[in-house]
Amino acid sequence: MNSAHPHVTGQPRCILFAVALALFVNAASAQQKAKPSTKFDAAAALNTAARLPMLAERVTKSFALIGQKVLESRSRRQLDDSIKEFDIALKVLQVAAPTPEIRENYQLLEQLFDEFKGIKAKPANLENANALAEQNEELVWIATKGAQLIQQHSKSARSDLIGTAGEMRTLTQRIAKLYLFRSWGIRSDVIANDLKKAEADYRTAIDRLLKAPQNTDQIKSELALAETQWLFLKQAIERLNANKTSITELEHVSKACDNILEVMERVTKLYESVKA
Repeated sequence: MNSAHPHVTGQPRCILFAVALALFVNAASAQQKAKPSTKFDAAAALNTAARLPMLAERVTKSFALIGQKVLESRSRRQLDDSIKEFDIALKVLQVAAPTPEIRENYQLLEQLFDEFKGIKAKPANLENANALAEQNEELVWIATKGAQLIQQHSKSARSDLIGTAGEMRTLTQRIAKLYLFRSWGIRSDVIANDLKKAEADYRTAIDRLLKAPQNTDQIKSELALAETQWLFLKQAIERLNANKTSITELEHVSKACDNILEVMERVTKLYESVKA
């Protein structure tokens, strides 16, 4: 990927992630049968858990893109890949869950997701998007709770960094989703406040990471790139605000959010390696 102007294609990374998670599930199942006391990898589990709220937001964002005929082919791939990743990650987390409370949270999440993912078979229209918007909020809330429970279980400076970086990943997709909702008239009574909060939460999170003493030179470089991409996003938002239903500007905002997401995927993975 070009370090100055990264572009998210979605499919290669998603396929590799899905294959890696599938291998992990198989390995974890075999280990459980042979050795019930398998060591819990807190950093890896938290990273996986923190991806689930992002994937839920990404499914909803992709559905809204398809419905408004923005980046349709790309968005269909992202929707399919995100559903597959979510399914696999749920299985991983149920195997890895270190406490009954965490395991029960992911069992509940699986039930909610079984209904949520049915959106794939439905037409991408405004009626279905409104229903998905409500389901999305509940799914993101339960997924976020799971990540917080794992973070609390493995409380450390490293887990705080992974949790914060994971939150930023989710916010990139939430911000794009909310601008698409605005253009489609979804949640119009609260959309302005939702957008304001999401953008403020993003700034709070990245400011926290920028000050982290654990940052390596590589992490600092990636965070600087995220800041550059944020400037591109703000410029795209300004143009969109002047024409709230512009297909071109909705595309630019969505791509800019995905560019930041790809940077933060690398940052979150790098935080797995810092000293706990």
